[in-house]
Amino acid sequence: MHPSGLREAKKAATRKALARAVLRLSIRDGIEHVTIDAVAAEANVSVRTFHNYFGGKEDALLHFVDSLLDSVIERIEARPAGESFWCSVRTALIETATSLDVGEPAEIVALLRLLDTDPALTARTRDIDLDQTFEARLAQLYDRRGQRADAMYPHLVVHTAITTARVALEYFVARSERAAHASGGSMPPVLSTVLESAFDQMSAGLGRPVPLLNDLADASHKEP
Repeated sequence: MHPSGLREAKKAATRKALARAVLRLSIRDGIEHVTIDAVAAEANVSVRTFHNYFGGKEDALLHFVDSLLDSVIERIEARPAGESFWCSVRTALIETATSLDVGEPAEIVALLRLLDTDPALTARTRDIDLDQTFEARLAQLYDRRGQRADAMYPHLVVHTAITTARVALEYFVARSERAAHASGGSMPPVLSTVLESAFDQMSAGLGRPVPLLNDLADASHKEP
């Protein structure tokens, strides 16, 4: 790799490590109690290094969000052109959620909850107009996939798929925590199975539950 490429890769790795450190400390202590000194110590860098990458802890968390969106969009773009848009988005979200590069499911769930509930993070999101940025990136994606950005269908696909993935992740994290605290060595669910099951349910519609989803729920409540 060219030296400039190595430098950029190192910067990206540092940026990611700092963002993950902010998130880990936010989960443990609450974001309002997280200090830049603590983040720097967690990531094993100086405070000055942190400020070389981010203006504050909210910026670091939003970088995490942006990285997730990049991963999803890049994976959609890599799908076969003739594949249905729903299948492409489904596959991209499942691959992203199960990738070792994006973090643990519990971290992603915690990040999404922080976006919903933390006033400072919500305000920072408004400042940078994250929703509009996301929609603009999606509009470009729709165009490349032959979908009209002003049509309802691609918006329904993307936002339904994101909600489905989030519900599946929350389900997985909750059942995994229950299994970890259960006596008798209860087996945790498999993330990919939970995600596939959730998307199978959405593909089939909500008129009745699909069998696999029921099996997962029943298995998680069985006594050892």
